Amino acid sequence: MGLYNFIEKYKVPENICDELLIYYNKNTEYTYKRKDIKMTNDSVFFNSSQHPTILKFFLEISKAIKHYMEKYNLIESLITSVDNKIQHYQPGVGYTTLHYERHLSGSQARNRQVVYMLYLNTIKEGGGTEFPFQGVITKPVKGDLILWPADFTHPHRGIIASKEEKFIVTGWFEYNGFK
Repeated sequence: MGLYNFIEKYKVPENICDELLIYYNKNTEYTYKRKDIKMTNDSVFFNSSQHPTILKFFLEISKAIKHYMEKYNLIESLITSVDNKIQHYQPGVGYTTLHYERHLSGSQARNRQVVYMLYLNTIKEGGGTEFPFQGVITKPVKGDLILWPADFTHPHRGIIASKEEKFIVTGWFEYNGFK
C-alpha cells in the first residue's frame, strides 16, 4: 500500500460552474460580506434546496464523495452540511490564515469529516490552496473539485490571486448517523 495524502481532485462539468456563478449573482437573499476578510462575499445555499443548479451540483459532488469513501474505506454514511457557500474573493484578497475545518468551537464544526471545494474559475497567477504539511498546492482550475479531511491533519490556507477574482464553492460532508 502506498502513501496517501488524502487530498483528491475530481472534475465537475464547466457548465455547472457557469450555472453556479449565475446563481451566485442572482442570490441576494443569502449573500453577505465576510467580517474576517474584507472585500469578500459569501452566498449561502442549503442542502435542502430544490433549485435545479444546486441539485445538479449536489449530484456531481455525490459521485465524488462516493468514490472518495470507497477509496479510503470510509464506512459511515456522509451527507453535506446544512449550509454550503459560494465565495467570491476580490483581487488581492484571500483567507491566508492556516486553519483546519474542525477548529471552530461549537457542535456544528465537530461533525465535519470531509471538506469540499470547487473552483468556479481558472486563475492564471496565484489563487490556489496550500496544504503545507502534505506539500501540496492546488491550482485554481475551473471545474476542479478538491476533497480532503476536515481535521487537524490537513491545515490549509488560501493563496492570494493579486490580479483576478476568485470564485469557489465550499462546504463539508458530515456523518449522517444513519446507515
